[in-house]
Amino acid sequence: MKLVQIDPAEIVELDTLVAIHGAVRAGEETSIDDLFELLVGIAVLIYELAPGG
Repeated sequence: MKLVQIDPAEIVELDTLVAIHGAVRAGEETSIDDLFELLVGIAVLIYELAPGG
């Protein structure tokens, strides 16, 4: 039995595809209000972590 092998150079591509698929699926099940709250939360976190902020 042959095991599945993934070339290390393809891992980034695979991760990106999986992340995009997950984001699309989450978007289908999430309301726009939840998405807005998530984006605001991310913006606040980045602002607080920024040096000199």
